[in-house]
Amino acid sequence: MLSYGTLRACIRVDGQALESYGIETFPEENKVTCWIASEAGKTFSVVWQDINHARQHHQTGDVTLDGIHGGGQLMRALRLNEPLTYQRCTAEFKYVNTSMNSICPLTFSRLQLTGQFHLLFQMCAHILIDEDQHLDSAHAELGEISLAIWPVNVIGMGYQRKLVSAKGTMVHERSKKASSHCVGFGEEIRVPPQQVISVARVGTTPTTTFVFRYRPLDRLVADGIAPPLMQPSRGTKREAPVDVPESEDYNDGTGGDIDDEALRELNALKAQVKRLEERITTTRGTKRVKIESSGTMRSQ
Repeated sequence: MLSYGTLRACIRVDGQALESYGIETFPEENKVTCWIASEAGKTFSVVWQDINHARQHHQTGDVTLDGIHGGGQLMRALRLNEPLTYQRCTAEFKYVNTSMNSICPLTFSRLQLTGQFHLLFQMCAHILIDEDQHLDSAHAELGEISLAIWPVNVIGMGYQRKLVSAKGTMVHERSKKASSHCVGFGEEIRVPPQQVISVARVGTTPTTTFVFRYRPLDRLVADGIAPPLMQPSRGTKREAPVDVPESEDYNDGTGGDIDDEALRELNALKAQVKRLEERITTTRGTKRVKIESSGTMRSQ
């Protein structure tokens, strides 16, 4: 999670904040940037917090997706002596309005590349057209999710007017700005007409701007931004567990001390057992003689 003053921000996937790499802070711009790993098909949300216990002003988090404004989320001011709960210090942006009564969740998607020649039939003539119009279509902010925190005044209520196109991003394959991923949208969800709060920004610059630059994890690793993944060595055989005979004394390596008196008793018992074993061996090796009634002797 990125932080600047009392503000915190992250990109959340599957309920968890994505790890941030290469974090940089620019105090002169009140900006913090980082890299995150994107995975095509994954739904995400932009989450931000303000842990200022004395916040007396409203503020919005305006979200820009690949250079296109996606919307904002309002965080109201705290009332006097109001406790700072998670709900009152946290805002989450996870949908864009695509119509007056429809929304779409945010996702990471594969970037659509164009530039191939297409065969068109026009006035019975074959015309080859190269889609060069997409050469300049890649935004400078392609591959970036930006969150700008602004102090605002609430001026009224209204219906949603700023809508986002659900069409995917398309750039020319020769564009130097092209990345393999872009922000896309999930399945459209029908909702009642959405009322929104109208606000007016205070000042000319945001309090803080958080910028999340996203790429596939293998690209971040290849570029030295993220550490390499730890993988088990191939061909390494697992060592068989060592069986310790129950009759042997075994030190488990925990550093426990053996009681001296118990050790002396154990050694005395071992010595006694050894003497008994020697006695039995000697007795078995001695020939026993039986005197029979006839007076002759026979060995057994």
